[in-house]
Amino acid sequence: MVEKRSRITRKPAPPPAAVEGFLEQLSTDGDASAPARVGPPPVVTSQDDGTKSKAFPHRLSADFTTEQYKRLKRAGFETDQPMTTIVREAVEDWLKARGY
Repeated sequence: MVEKRSRITRKPAPPPAAVEGFLEQLSTDGDASAPARVGPPPVVTSQDDGTKSKAFPHRLSADFTTEQYKRLKRAGFETDQPMTTIVREAVEDWLKARGY
């Protein structure tokens, strides 16, 4: 007869406390997974009622071709403006031109 195997897998053993302490000293946990920021961080302002709000509270993403991305990157480099500022100005111009 053939012996049956269990299909349930076991969790790997947690790393020893010494390894965890060493990793915390190096601060590799948060640094490796932190996304890169483009441009300056949004400014946090205080409102009249004491609450804080970000200058740009909504985030959008866009897909660019390689050609468009290179042109945008070059424009940012040549004008010393962040790429997000250039895109934000272009969107504002488009909205104004169409009456929004």
